[in-house]
Amino acid sequence: FNSVDLQRLLEPDENGVARRLRASVFLMGCSSGKLQSVIREGSAESEEQFLHYLPEGMAISYLAAGAPCVIGNLWDVTDSEIDRFAIKSMELFFERQEEQKTLSESVASARSACKLRYATGAAPVCYGLPVHLF
Repeated sequence: FNSVDLQRLLEPDENGVARRLRASVFLMGCSSGKLQSVIREGSAESEEQFLHYLPEGMAISYLAAGAPCVIGNLWDVTDSEIDRFAIKSMELFFERQEEQKTLSESVASARSACKLRYATGAAPVCYGLPVHLF
């Protein structure tokens, strides 16, 4: 999804009822989970208004749309590394075990699949609620 897809997805249906997401979202693009404050110190707007620190970003938009959990990257990552991470986290989440892992536990465990564990492996973060398979 990109921002245009998200906007179209969240438009009300033919009855005027807002649609809600029910699925967790994996945003594996560079800086896809990065949150920023709208007004930054030193900008022209900051002199006229008080600074506030309510973050905005794609992850917040998905949570506001009803997604229970959003996973995104805080900084730029390489394609092959983040692919390795995403595959491992999905394998761990969907793996049948006696005690099922949450999505956030799978993300934490999948960090070790990256060669650059403290660069690429540390970039993915989870926002939202713990998600389980039933």
